[in-house]
Amino acid sequence: MWFCGVLLALIPICYGARGIFTEQATLLGSHGSHLELHGTAGISLAIAYMAVGAFAHFHWFWGLHPRLRGFTDLGKVLSLFVFLPSFGYAIYLFLSSYAI
Repeated sequence: MWFCGVLLALIPICYGARGIFTEQATLLGSHGSHLELHGTAGISLAIAYMAVGAFAHFHWFWGLHPRLRGFTDLGKVLSLFVFLPSFGYAIYLFLSSYAI
């Protein structure tokens, strides 16, 4: 509960917080490839990383805690409502920068 729900969840949350301050984030791909996003796209991707960390926290900490278990679904849904638009906006900004 503490390892996955707090320590493991802090990895994307801290990376996202760093990405917000530096205005850059990396989208990891397959086979060692990655995509560097800067500016508004980087901030949006950083917010998406923080939402992933919040989802992990709600799933593994709140979901296993006896008194917080009833609120875990609400927390996961809220983190998805943050993740989907921020990730989508980051991808949109990246793709629109390469528009002809």
